[in-house]
Amino acid sequence: MAAAGVDNGASLLFPEYPMDEKALHDEQRLMRMMRKTLTSIVRDTAPRDGNPSPLTEATILGIKDCLVVISSRETELARLTGRTLDERPHYSDETPISHAVKISSIPKKTH
Repeated sequence: MAAAGVDNGASLLFPEYPMDEKALHDEQRLMRMMRKTLTSIVRDTAPRDGNPSPLTEATILGIKDCLVVISSRETELARLTGRTLDERPHYSDETPISHAVKISSIPKKTH
């Protein structure tokens, strides 16, 4: 096990086993799939036309708890892999918000 305060990328479930990059990305993919599946279930079973939800209150609370755990783990995995959670897809022909400037193109100040 790593020394206190040292982050070796270990899983919360098995802290003595450090995770490699592939395992972290696989876990991110798994979290994303579970989140999408749970939210699809909620969407598909949402009450319509005044009918009550087919899900019990306990099931709804269980789904909410699962989504909180998934979100927490996704945040931790993003931190471990150096990614941010605000990443969004973009089109190749989209105008960039910022642009790179070569340092060599900046004129030197003469004092």
